[in-house]
Order: sequence, then C-alpha cells, then structure tokens
Amino acid sequence: MAWDALLCKSRLQPKTRNHSNDRSAFEVDYDRIIFSKPFRRLARKTQVHPLATNDHTHNRLTHSLEVASVGRSLGRAAYDVADQAEHTFIPASAEEFAQLVQAACLAHDVGNTPFGHAGERAIRQWMSEHQEKLHGFTSPQRNDFLLYEGNAQAFRLATRTMSDKHERQNAEEGGIALTKATLATMMKYPWQSDCTYAQAEGKYSVFNSDLSAFNEVVNTTGLLRFDQTYCRHPLAFLVEAADDICNSVIDIEDAIELGIINTNDVHQHLVNLSRLDQCCSIAQMRASAIGNMIKDCLRVFSQNYHGIMRGEHFTPLVADMTTHLSDSFKELNRFAQQNIYPFRTNERMEKDCYETMARILNAITEPNDTVQRLEVDNVTAPFIDYCKFIRENNATDYEQMMRKMDFVSGMTDNYAINLAVRLNYLD
Repeated sequence: MAWDALLCKSRLQPKTRNHSNDRSAFEVDYDRIIFSKPFRRLARKTQVHPLATNDHTHNRLTHSLEVASVGRSLGRAAYDVADQAEHTFIPASAEEFAQLVQAACLAHDVGNTPFGHAGERAIRQWMSEHQEKLHGFTSPQRNDFLLYEGNAQAFRLATRTMSDKHERQNAEEGGIALTKATLATMMKYPWQSDCTYAQAEGKYSVFNSDLSAFNEVVNTTGLLRFDQTYCRHPLAFLVEAADDICNSVIDIEDAIELGIINTNDVHQHLVNLSRLDQCCSIAQMRASAIGNMIKDCLRVFSQNYHGIMRGEHFTPLVADMTTHLSDSFKELNRFAQQNIYPFRTNERMEKDCYETMARILNAITEPNDTVQRLEVDNVTAPFIDYCKFIRENNATDYEQMMRKMDFVSGMTDNYAINLAVRLNYLD
C-alpha cells in the first residue's frame, strides 16, 4: 500500500467542502465528529456500567475522547516510523497523521447500541428468535441482523443519514461527510457479516446496505484485497491499540471507583504496567501505564511496518508487547472479564437489557397498532414520527429493516428505558 492513496482527503459527497483554509482535512473530520448528533448521544450510552450513579464513571463519550487522545500520540509518532521506513515522500505531516488517527478514534464507537455490547447481544438474540422478520432477505442480508454489529453501524452513520426524516434527492447522501482516509482508518474489521472472520469472531465493519460506500473507500485508499476481505488501513492498527490500551486500565479504574473490586486485587499488575513505586496513586499508575503501552505499541508497529504495508500483518499491536507488559495486560483483561463486566456476571441485568430492547424491537417492527395506541409525549413523539417516516418511505424490506435498526441503535440508555416503559403501558 502507498501513503498517497492511504491519506486520501476526498469525501464521498463531492459537494461537501472543508469550508476552511486554516484547518487540515483531518482536523475538519475531527470537528465534524465532535459536533455530530451520534457522537453527542454517546454521553448517555454505556461504556461498561449502565446508568451509573457515580459521575466519575466512564460513558462512551468520555471513553472515545480518551481513546482519541491516545490515538493522537500514536499517530504523531507513527509518522516518524513511516518517514524513516519509506524511500518516497509522504504527502502529509506528523500533525496530519495525528489528526487522522485522532478523528478515526473519536468515531470508532458512534454506532454503539444502548447498553453497549449487551445491547448488541440483545439485538442478535431477538433477531434469532424472530427470523420470520427476515423473510425474503438474502443470506448476507440476514447475517447483518443475526450478527448485528456496532462497528458496521458506525460506518453506516458516517456515510449515510438514513435516520434523518427529511427527504433527500439521493438516499445515500448525508452522514458525517468524512474523508475516505478517516473512513478507512476507523474500520478495524474491513469485511462483511458473511465473511469467515465475522462468523468466527462476531466482528465486521460494513453492512450489505453500505457496500457502495465501502467499495469506494477501500478502492480509493488502496487497501489490498485477500480472499473474502480487505487488509486494514495501516493506521487502523493504531486505532485498535488506542482502544485496547484505554480499556485495559480505565475499566479497572472505574471498577475501583465504584467499589466493585479492591485495589489490592490488581495493584501488582498496575505496578508492572506503570513501572512505578507501589505507593503511587491509581491515577499516577494509570497515566504511566498508558504511556508505557503507547511506546511499546509503537515499537511493535515499527518492527512490523513493512508487513503491515503489504497487508500481511493481522495481529493487534498489544498482543506483541514485551513480555512483562503483555502478561500484566492479559491478566488485567482476564480479571475484568471475570469480575468487572456486569453483563457477564449479572444475569438479572442481562435479562433487563434484553427485555427493554425486545419491547422496542417488537414495537418498531410492527408499528401500526402501537403508534395508534401510544400517547404522544416528548419520549414517544420521536418514535411515532420515525415509524411514520419508515412507512411512507419507498424502500426494500431489507432497507426498511436497516432503517429501523438506525433508530434502535441510535437510542441512548435513558431513552431506551423510558420508551420501553411507555410501551409496557400498552400491554
């Protein structure tokens, strides 16, 4: 792959301009994401702990901001790696590398469902139990719902505004209007739901409804094709690393703040990651640990640079960190899986999440009777208006279902709970 294509600054909507002579294209991307409605809604979406009463607990918005901060550091340093390894001119600066990775990190979770991964699991379970709703869909189209994915919803939101009620001359216009370089960089899994990788890992970055935009992005940026998929944009490895680094210590810090775990349970691993004295505070160890992992991930990126550029490297950067960092990183993740993530340990919470999402999915897929019976208020009005918009819009059954999922995935935790309560009154 070549940087002149990988750093493509054109946009899917040619009419969209940067409207600025002072900002780079990637800085404009960052600003557009910051001011977008999908990003704003992340403030009311679960990172790990739903509806937490402690205001210090991370939500998806604060998580995304921190990932973007780490990504900026990784991107700036990655420019030096690329500049030393290449024998040709790189058509960008270190600052533009930083801005590109920062923007992609900022956008990586905008398609996140209410209640985080538990919301994804609830949607997948409901679709599996109601496959009659997918009658007439092709196998790849069915997989989009049976294996519903927030990463693919993020790409859809970034490239289309199907949730917008207003008519458009071109149904695919809209989205956040990002550069193709940012769109490529934010895709950690550049393949579809029927790909072998998606079936095995449950991760993919594009729905079948958005293949036109996907193909334009991967072809323009020069991503290499292998079998059923494309290789990642080289800077997507940095987006993944920034996310992994933040998750590894931030989730632990939140759990300590909430009293879910004791500092002694993880203290030695934090000491190992931070290389600080045991008497240091959790905040000091968190900051030092992030800095150490950034440096080591850059070392891994540098050592594997040519393999990454040839599309031959697939392993996450954190997996190849030095042994003392990698061991503690893995142990913290293992501990979090067993003791922190509530939806994995609290069956009642998982059940509540499923019941909330199921009630809304039942209503939006069979809206006629529901809409007529609902009392209009500030919670039900958006749902009623959107159901009317879907009914009046001419689209295939598959696209209609995708539009319904735009609404469902776009809900905040609070809105989903309040809407489900009102729908419950109809039973």
